[in-house]
Amino acid sequence: MPLFEIVGCTSTNKTFGLGFAFLSNEKHDNFVWALQQVQMLLVDENSAPKVIVTDRDAALMSAIPDVFPNATPLVCRFHVKKNVSARCSVLCKIKHGEEEKQGDVVKNIMSHFYEVLNSPTEEAYAEAVLKFRTVCERWPRFYNYVKKTVLDTDEMKVVSAWTNRVMHFGNTTTNRAESSHAVLKKYLLDPNGDFVKVWGAIHDMLVNQHTEIQATFGISLSLQEHRYDDKPMYNLVVYKVSRHALGYIHEEAKRVDEVGMDSKKCGCVLQRTHGLPCACVLAKKIRHNRPIRLDEINNHWKKLVFNDREDVEQQVDDYSCLAEWNAIQERLRTVDVPMKVQIREQLRQIAFPQSTSLKPPVVVGNNKGVKRKGACGESSMTRSPSYWEHVEVQFPPSQSSQATPSSSKQKGARTGKVNPIEDRHIPFLDAMPLFMHSHIKDIVDVDGDGFCGFRVIALDTRNNQADYELIRLNLQKELGKHKDEYLTIFGSMERYQYLYDAFFPPTRRSSRRMAPREKWLTFPDMGHIIASYFNKVVVLLTKSERSGASETFFPLRGTPPQDPDSKILCIGGVPDHFVYVKLKQHCPLPPTCKTWTKYCTQEASSWQTSFVDRQADFVALMDNEKGAAVPRRKLQKGDSKECPIDWL
Repeated sequence: MPLFEIVGCTSTNKTFGLGFAFLSNEKHDNFVWALQQVQMLLVDENSAPKVIVTDRDAALMSAIPDVFPNATPLVCRFHVKKNVSARCSVLCKIKHGEEEKQGDVVKNIMSHFYEVLNSPTEEAYAEAVLKFRTVCERWPRFYNYVKKTVLDTDEMKVVSAWTNRVMHFGNTTTNRAESSHAVLKKYLLDPNGDFVKVWGAIHDMLVNQHTEIQATFGISLSLQEHRYDDKPMYNLVVYKVSRHALGYIHEEAKRVDEVGMDSKKCGCVLQRTHGLPCACVLAKKIRHNRPIRLDEINNHWKKLVFNDREDVEQQVDDYSCLAEWNAIQERLRTVDVPMKVQIREQLRQIAFPQSTSLKPPVVVGNNKGVKRKGACGESSMTRSPSYWEHVEVQFPPSQSSQATPSSSKQKGARTGKVNPIEDRHIPFLDAMPLFMHSHIKDIVDVDGDGFCGFRVIALDTRNNQADYELIRLNLQKELGKHKDEYLTIFGSMERYQYLYDAFFPPTRRSSRRMAPREKWLTFPDMGHIIASYFNKVVVLLTKSERSGASETFFPLRGTPPQDPDSKILCIGGVPDHFVYVKLKQHCPLPPTCKTWTKYCTQEASSWQTSFVDRQADFVALMDNEKGAAVPRRKLQKGDSKECPIDWL
């Protein structure tokens, strides 16, 4: 059954789950029912959504006006761009003998299409469409596709000339919903289970979501960024609106010198789409040295607490249901006996929820014979890839970055047809032990700026490698909080101070924006810090001699959870770089770091118990691959202690 997920965004730009529904079918009536359930949760009409962003699902798009007639529907710009780009790659072919390159043609056509989408006014939109049609004259099939699916049907839902007229707070794609759905899959762990298990996973996700949102509220209410110091324009709004809103205002203020107080040059887009002062308004504030008033900022950005309605206690209790009860009594006097029985049964289920007529579905035994070819994978949580995802496999973007080859990773289809996505090349697989290849689901590359190790941790724990600075800060707190313990492990104050300073941001960057070596992630010492702070099993996996030996690090303190296998973080070591390795369940694991065995607490020693057999398998397979046990390379004269790859 498809899971329909509805999300929203907070004033601090955090995503929160608004509703979850399993639908028997993805049809108009199913979506209407799901949206009506959400409508029933709203406190009043003012709480109804003003803008709803969806993909181009016709059933969902038709259901929205039936339930929320005053909401403005928008179509995901990301999916529109991807679909058009995929069609362009397939339909806009270059004939044999022409000097143009296929990639240049697609790039030129798509740049004109982006101009159409980003047109600020209707006049600019008309001109951009004419240019786009001229560029596409040689490929009428492609232009007709764009005209039929975008220009004629969804122009008011995707083109900036119309979307910039509504208060969407920067949400013009469904990426927020898809990211939330990906997080939920991590809580589910596997596709097998019942509604109770799914409910528990959703509950756990929402609890953590609530905690993260509460933390961002607290930051906005208690911390002020230095860039607002000595700027009277922000005096009345600091600590009273979210820091995310202040960031928008700060960036908008950079346009003041360009547009001045001329509203035509300004366009006032930020005011219409975000409910924040635009550049021309800020220019007047700066000129007259006046602060931004709270009434000039939309209430959305002022919501920094949960349940912020001041009139909750003063509200009249309108849930006595006297009018409904009187109507039921009147109906019971007029209807026939079968209807009376039905009404009584429905009232009984409401009054006595512990007694219900609902029964679990009948489990049908497996049919004999081989599973038919082409049957959908019932045990998969992955979705069927979109058309543009299949096309990108055959026509990879020419501008793809070497540093992020994982961006082309696609999700497996739930069909029985031959899927080229399943046979994709896993990057850096050759840098891992050969016997581990069948135990690796995927390897995800991160930016190679010297902080790659911390980016891997951020990708695993926060699902965003850009949060690596927060990871470094947390590890520094762990190191400072347990200073005496780590001094004993590291053996000297010099080594402790080296690692503590390594977590500070570098004072300067080189021309290539590479972090200096003393700021890199180092093993084995930092392996203990990572495992202990995040309460995870940290695995260093490599076969490179420069990367040392593969090892496993457990937390130095605390007892393991019931399912320690779900707490594994695998970091792949390649020469001068780290990558994120996704391991399959119950795979072999490297032996435990000897330092952990020596210094872990008694309660933490039970961490290793669940992995002893798998570690023995790893050692045996590694010895078999090498032909004989190879002693670990020790630090030699001339080796750099500052390089995490040179000595591990």
